[in-house]
Amino acid sequence: MKKVLIGMVGFIIVICGLGYGWYQMSYGGTQYYVQIRQDGEKKIEKSDTGEKFDFYYYHQNAYDKNGKSKMVLFSADHNLKHDAYLKLTYNAKKGVTSWEEVKESQLPSPTAKALKAK
Repeated sequence: MKKVLIGMVGFIIVICGLGYGWYQMSYGGTQYYVQIRQDGEKKIEKSDTGEKFDFYYYHQNAYDKNGKSKMVLFSADHNLKHDAYLKLTYNAKKGVTSWEEVKESQLPSPTAKALKAK
């Protein structure tokens, strides 16, 4: 009975590890930071039902925690506030998978310097 229980626990641990690895490959990634300085490029897109939606696309340099830059493309369903700082999650396979607004005080020091020098 102990061997069966140990086997089941080991199996569950392996499945959870594989699931976590898949999630990180699909949705995890490196954190980058940007400052919005201009309006996004507005594009009108249609859903499968024909309903129209406005999307705003941003193509600009983003900086990691060490101040290293990378050109990224991301979108929003509204025009983002000028001078706002965003933290982006960049995935090598999918590009930017998420973003959130952060305060200037939350920026890593090298990143803040790189954004101010721009």
